[in-house]
Amino acid sequence: MPRPSLRARPSLRGSPRVASALALGGLLGGLLLAAPATVLADCAPPPSIEEALETHDIVFVGTVEDTAEQNRWAVVTVEEVWRGPDQPRTVVIKGGLGGNMMSSVDRFFEVGERYLFFPSVDPPNGLADNACSSTTQFREDLARLRPADARPPIDEASTAGAGAFDLDALLPFAAVGVVFVILLGVGLLARGRVEA
Repeated sequence: MPRPSLRARPSLRGSPRVASALALGGLLGGLLLAAPATVLADCAPPPSIEEALETHDIVFVGTVEDTAEQNRWAVVTVEEVWRGPDQPRTVVIKGGLGGNMMSSVDRFFEVGERYLFFPSVDPPNGLADNACSSTTQFREDLARLRPADARPPIDEASTAGAGAFDLDALLPFAAVGVVFVILLGVGLLARGRVEA
């Protein structure tokens, strides 16, 4: 029985079809790597506005002045605080993760739109929101729900109070003091060893 010859097989290495398939596969792979990563998540329907006004920790009315991160982060001018702690006149609300990370519950904001916000605290000191909250575009019929103790935002300049120390400004001096004490201690120990 004759042995099959390797020369009889057609070579695929130089085939235009194989080259095209490899190029197409590389292109599709590159597009998949460049596409935003999606985090799948689900949530229950948000409570009614009336219920959320009684239970949510932070509620305020504000207008979106600018957006970032594909319209998921909003710079908001706070008009009135309806519930919760005082808010500065300008806040940033993150309606999703930054970068290419996306989820099915990301909230998207429109510049120039007025909203009734129900955000949550995003440590260390920011605000977060998502499609699971009761945040909604402000409609005139929502004005009837305005609480009697609604108040304007605080002026950022007044948050520290007169004569208060800025702890962040004192940190470099504290670090220098600690280094000085350590060096002094090391010097005294070394001097004690030399004299003995």
